[in-house]
Amino acid sequence: MNPAQPLQPLALLRQLRESQSRSAREQQILSGRDWLFATAFVQFLTALYPLYRWLTDTMLVHASEARSASDMRAALGMLSVTAVLLALWGWAKYAPFRAASVALAFYVLLQVGLAVYSPDHVLDGIASKIIVLLGLIMAVRTGYRRRHSG
Repeated sequence: MNPAQPLQPLALLRQLRESQSRSAREQQILSGRDWLFATAFVQFLTALYPLYRWLTDTMLVHASEARSASDMRAALGMLSVTAVLLALWGWAKYAPFRAASVALAFYVLLQVGLAVYSPDHVLDGIASKIIVLLGLIMAVRTGYRRRHSG
């Protein structure tokens, strides 16, 4: 807009509306990334308990080797999932909808695979699994809205 020309009320309103719309779209990108980061953080917090158990078992002389190895595998598996979610969080800066969709597909396939492999432990940590799943759904929803908002 040329500063020498007087502002027309309709042009000013249109410019303000476009600015507000652009700001809302940028906020949706950030909130989609925030959901991915929050799910990675919840996954990390979930990994702390088996990590703690593994570390305390290795320091104790009378600890069982089988339980210690099981805790180590669980902690490393959960930390690996955290690393994948953080990598997808970084990718979400450039492609929020695709990154959130890949994260949701990865997590659902991982949980289905674990349910098939070890059906006795499907309900272990169900609260954190639900929180992560809901966070990923929110990230996909936000990315979808951003992508189709024009």
